[in-house]
Amino acid sequence: MKYLFFFVHPSKFHVFRNTINHLLTDGHQVEILITSKDILEDLVKQEGWQYSNIFPAGRKIKNLPQKMGLIINFCRTIYRLLKYTKGKKYDLFITDDLLVYIGKWKKTPSIVFCDDDLFVVKQFALILAKADYILSPDITNCGKFNYKKIGFPGYKELAYLHPNHFLPEILEIKTFNPELKPYFILRLVSLLAYHDVGKKGISNDQVIKLIALLETYGKVFISAERELPIELESYRLSINPEKIANVIYYAQMFIGDSQTMTSEAAVLGTPAFRCNDFVGKISVMEEKENKYGLSFNFRPCMFDEMYLKIESLLKVQGNKDSFQKKRNKMLQDKIDLSLFMIWLFENYPRSIEELKKSGFSFNKYKLKD
Repeated sequence: MKYLFFFVHPSKFHVFRNTINHLLTDGHQVEILITSKDILEDLVKQEGWQYSNIFPAGRKIKNLPQKMGLIINFCRTIYRLLKYTKGKKYDLFITDDLLVYIGKWKKTPSIVFCDDDLFVVKQFALILAKADYILSPDITNCGKFNYKKIGFPGYKELAYLHPNHFLPEILEIKTFNPELKPYFILRLVSLLAYHDVGKKGISNDQVIKLIALLETYGKVFISAERELPIELESYRLSINPEKIANVIYYAQMFIGDSQTMTSEAAVLGTPAFRCNDFVGKISVMEEKENKYGLSFNFRPCMFDEMYLKIESLLKVQGNKDSFQKKRNKMLQDKIDLSLFMIWLFENYPRSIEELKKSGFSFNKYKLKD
């Protein structure tokens, strides 16, 4: 079969990585399109894939109102996708962006990956409206587009952090923590994406307060995509981004204002604290907290409450072991997403018909007892 993947965020590289490699190994034709976004191109290059970057300078346009920027980028993206796909035929489009429009015009079926509830990222309706199918966690609410949803019992992080794919390597920790002392990870994002406008996370003053607390129990490292004041730069973690899962896995605790990395910490069984304005609005994050007890979520106005919770948890012995048990319970319920996507894409369109049958079971994609 011939597939075209178009993804525009580093997190989707991780989601599709194992699946793309399997499809290539099985002899399928796989073309990959990206835009320049954070470290996305570096990750694709490291993987050794053939790819095309249709926005080498990125899509962000400075000094334009948000809505005008969205309209201009919509037109620019559609034009470049049309130019790339002209005269080509594909069996399936897989994307998290505007490739669905080209799918409609070229009569090529498209699958969009989405794990955000639609009422949180309302602009994403532009993409979901033209998708043929939406691949999404079963608890994610796609609003009026739920009828298109291929719901699966799992999370996007289990495409690459499921035990079938991720084995922690303690030697990686020695590159920045030679004595293997207990340590904590703080993750600070920029909150500059279109859906982040007006949203807040953890301030620098709050980071300083957290460090003062955490340093009495171990070392502190900051993973940051935003600029840091001079007094915090010495805490900045310098490591290959591909190795960050190892860093999170062996940390005593994770604290951040990042959705994705908090979720990664949770599925890895590391006590995870999230502090941003999205708290209470994202189904997959709520489930990790309320059903499995793998994370704790607080809005910025609740920072003091979060601080007290962190302080109390630090005093409890055996936290890592108890959270690993919670993780194992979660893993029993959820699937290896890469294994499922491989089946879904390789057997399309028959796989869609199988999914519609009342007796369809996800058990073969779960951990074996």
